[in-house]
Amino acid sequence: MKETSRLSKKVSKTNLQRISRMYSKEKGITLIALVITVVILIILATVTLNVVLGEGGLIQRAQQAKDLTEQAALEEQQGLNSLMSEYANIMAEDQNPPVEKSEVEEAKESGKRFEDTTTITDADEEEITIPGEFHIAEDSGTKVEDGVVIEDDSGNQFVWIPVNDYTTMYQEAAGTKLTGVETTTNIYSKLRKNNVYVEETPNSIGLREPDLVSDYDMDEQYYKDILGYNNPTEMAEGFVEEYEATYNSIKRYKGFYIGRYELTGSLQNPTVQKNQTVLTRQNNWYNLRKACSNLVSSKYAQSTMMYGNQWDEIMSWLIATGDKTDYQINTNSSDWGNYYDSTGTAATDSGKLQTSGKNEAWKANNIYDLAGNCMEFTQEAYNTYGRAPRGGLFSGSAIGNPASYRSYYDPNIAVGSYSTRPALYIK
Repeated sequence: MKETSRLSKKVSKTNLQRISRMYSKEKGITLIALVITVVILIILATVTLNVVLGEGGLIQRAQQAKDLTEQAALEEQQGLNSLMSEYANIMAEDQNPPVEKSEVEEAKESGKRFEDTTTITDADEEEITIPGEFHIAEDSGTKVEDGVVIEDDSGNQFVWIPVNDYTTMYQEAAGTKLTGVETTTNIYSKLRKNNVYVEETPNSIGLREPDLVSDYDMDEQYYKDILGYNNPTEMAEGFVEEYEATYNSIKRYKGFYIGRYELTGSLQNPTVQKNQTVLTRQNNWYNLRKACSNLVSSKYAQSTMMYGNQWDEIMSWLIATGDKTDYQINTNSSDWGNYYDSTGTAATDSGKLQTSGKNEAWKANNIYDLAGNCMEFTQEAYNTYGRAPRGGLFSGSAIGNPASYRSYYDPNIAVGSYSTRPALYIK
């Protein structure tokens, strides 16, 4: 019994020791694992922090993604705004399309000098031909009906007169003889009184052009000493040649130019410019004709003394454009000319000879002094002695001498109230 008890105690002690050793061994393994675990956790934490917080980490990437998203949204909104703005502009243009400038306006603004004769159009698509070596003046109209003004390098100015139907100015009759010579012409002027045609031909005593006046044109002191022809026949041929050149130009280009002002300057250096002394008194018809011819002479254009049918055409044009009425042209020009009885703003400085272009009220479609100031010699012949000046004069009455008025005067006498106005044809 005792032996059994001792054996049992021995077994119990052995088991206890074995259990103790086993326990101690298991406890040691757990601490090492714990340390390893902690180290691993620290490493993982470091890696995690670096992944999350480090350069290129999740937070930085998230911030970058946010920034990119916001930038994309902003750009998208800007693009949308731009698209909407462009759409609004297109809609506005559809409602109010931009007005394109005419060729006349562009040439005026640029001050372009035309090197060759060129045809351009105004805002109404009406054509106007500019001769080479001219440009459109700064104060020109931009439409033909308002008076398109051209200017050369010397400052001489001319206004375009459209002629849509040249038969209003000319009639044709082959072999029509001139007065006092054997020279003939195939064309001659249709002249008008108060818009009514006068049926006269060269080699008659009525109104006509081209033609000679036998009382003076046969005199050597005029045809030779002033005009430079050797004899009356040569003078007649020169008259016809110039007349036909003017006719052909008007027929081809559908218009001609008229001096914006009366003839100014001197016989040796004629001009057609503003605020200049008008050529009068010391000059007779022959000197004035020669001066007009010497004003412009190039391969592009030629100046001449104005013809009577050109004056008539201008009067009709002023009425057609609405700038003047039939009454103001053919009956009473007191409100737009220099007369002793001028009215309104036209009365300023009226009643005495003035420099060219003195008063804006004396202007019609950009042409000055057609009514009043000086009567202006044309190439119209009358009877055996006369050349016809046109318009009124500063010392005359606006009712007795309206813009369309014509008188008849000896071509050899110089008068202080008579001058002329050059015309210009395109070659």
